[in-house]
Amino acid sequence: MINLRKTKSLSRIVREWDSIAAIRDEQVRTGKDHSANFVLAPAILNTLPRVRSLVDIGCGTGWLTRRAAQYAEVIVGIDPSHESICIGKINNKDERIRYIPEAVETFSKKSKKFDLAISNMAASSSPELQSFISASRKILKRNALFIFTIPHPCFWPLYWGYASDPRFNYQKSFAVEGDFKIQSENSNMMTTHFHHPLDQYLSTLLASSFHIEEVTELTGRGFRLPRFILIKARAV
Repeated sequence: MINLRKTKSLSRIVREWDSIAAIRDEQVRTGKDHSANFVLAPAILNTLPRVRSLVDIGCGTGWLTRRAAQYAEVIVGIDPSHESICIGKINNKDERIRYIPEAVETFSKKSKKFDLAISNMAASSSPELQSFISASRKILKRNALFIFTIPHPCFWPLYWGYASDPRFNYQKSFAVEGDFKIQSENSNMMTTHFHHPLDQYLSTLLASSFHIEEVTELTGRGFRLPRFILIKARAV
């Protein structure tokens, strides 16, 4: 069942991801999550240049962080879900990776800056998109790339079944609560993502001193319409 809300606190969202962290790790490791392994990960990894330092914003259990480690000498994965970070330290460890249980908004208060940032489906889990994008910019050096994926705002509501909800208005932002599901498996664990119109993502990037270099729609096996978007932006 889907429920639409005006907003939701980060602390409540973090508790949801703590609860589902082990399930998500198993889904990716076993290959059940086709989109993660064969759509989202390749889309991000195939665009990465080799750099000295890389940060994975909203790294979850670190499955993508570990795969991206080959592109950098210093790698940091940050996520506010302590349970996800604990799993990452065990199942996706690498001597070059440091996992930190913090939201990017908190982490950005430090002086560390990176040559490259990646983020998979994390911007849509943040209650405050402007804060998330601004904080991401703060931890990047000038000319650094920010490569991230989001649910496709135009088609995700169709796939999740709330496009027909009378409360749904594409032009407005709101929290979407529902049982987490992947193409091959449903769960009874509730998670929350945020719907934002595409122009809000793009305008927020521009307002946060990013130059948008590329916007790519991603479809995936068994789907006729795009499900995700990859955005490549450069810090200016």
